[in-house]
Amino acid sequence: MKQKQTANRSRIEEQRHYRKVGRLSPTIAKAIRRKSADIYIDENHITHIFNRHEKELASIGFTPMMFLNAIINNFNRVYKGNRNALILVKWNGVPKVVIIELNLALKEGFYEVLTALIRAKKSLKTKDLLWQKK
Repeated sequence: MKQKQTANRSRIEEQRHYRKVGRLSPTIAKAIRRKSADIYIDENHITHIFNRHEKELASIGFTPMMFLNAIINNFNRVYKGNRNALILVKWNGVPKVVIIELNLALKEGFYEVLTALIRAKKSLKTKDLLWQKK
C-alpha cells in the first residue's frame, strides 16, 4: 500500500502494517455524501482493540479480526462520529450494539479503523444518523 512520504514522518508511522478489512460501498458512500474507499486497520489498532476490549470479545467468542469482519460485513447503520469520523453500527434490537469507528484518512486514499467495541445503544443518542439499511 502506498503511503505518503513526508520529512516529519516518524519511524512508527513508516513501520505501520495495514490490513484491508473491507470497503465502504459506493451506494452507502453516496447516501452519506462520502467517498467510497477501502477500510484498513493497522497492527497497533488490532492490539488496542484486543487490550481494551478482550473480555467483551471473549464473552461473545470473537478475536479482534473476527469482530471487525462481523461488523464490516453486517453493519446496518452509519453515524457521524467526533471530528467527522464515521461510526459503523450493527443494530440488532438488544440493549447493546457493536461499533467500529473509522477515521477519514482519505488523504491516504482509505478509511482507517480506530477502534471496535460493544456499547450501549443510548450512547448513540447524541450522534447524527447518516444512513440505515431498510
